[in-house]
Amino acid sequence: RRLRAALRAFRDVLPSKTTKKLKRSLSKLSPKLSAARDWDVLVARLESQRASTAFLRKAQARRAAARRVARRALVSKRFAGIGPALRSLKAAESRTTLARFAAAALDRAHRKLFTEADGADWSAAPARHALRIRVKRLRYSCEFFAPAFPARRVTPYITALKALQDVLGELNDVAVGRRLLGLAGDEAGLLRRLGPAWRALERRPVFWRA
Repeated sequence: RRLRAALRAFRDVLPSKTTKKLKRSLSKLSPKLSAARDWDVLVARLESQRASTAFLRKAQARRAAARRVARRALVSKRFAGIGPALRSLKAAESRTTLARFAAAALDRAHRKLFTEADGADWSAAPARHALRIRVKRLRYSCEFFAPAFPARRVTPYITALKALQDVLGELNDVAVGRRLLGLAGDEAGLLRRLGPAWRALERRPVFWRA
């Protein structure tokens, strides 16, 4: 996810043909790695809740299968080709400063996040999932470009993004647990935290425009 965010953030100075191929490869690998992560989270949750042995063993078996798929993906030709493709990337020379380049990239990610959030039904898991991805992309882009700005302006904004991402991540784990194993979760409690976390981000001045 971070690598895909980096390719988007720096797309104006990267060769489009190579970056498109890289993004396609990463998009095909991502679901296989994400599935293993989902089962890791669910098994940890079941262990903490002291689930029945039979239920836990079933989840552990599904996790093992997902991990095997992830390992095969990581030794595939598709994955092996990512490193050389990255090393071959040559950025075009930019005629602006890093801070101005960063501001344009961050404005783009920020605008997409708020467009996604506008009118979204936060009670629906698919809408929250889409919002979570936008929050991640903006956060990662902020971290990429953070050295170009004073830390005292950057840190509060990234802290607010992380807090929002944490709530959305927990809600996503609840939704995945329900989908894969029929697990219950404190969705109502997390939804009560979501609004304040979003408003806290809205109140933060965007550091790259100061």
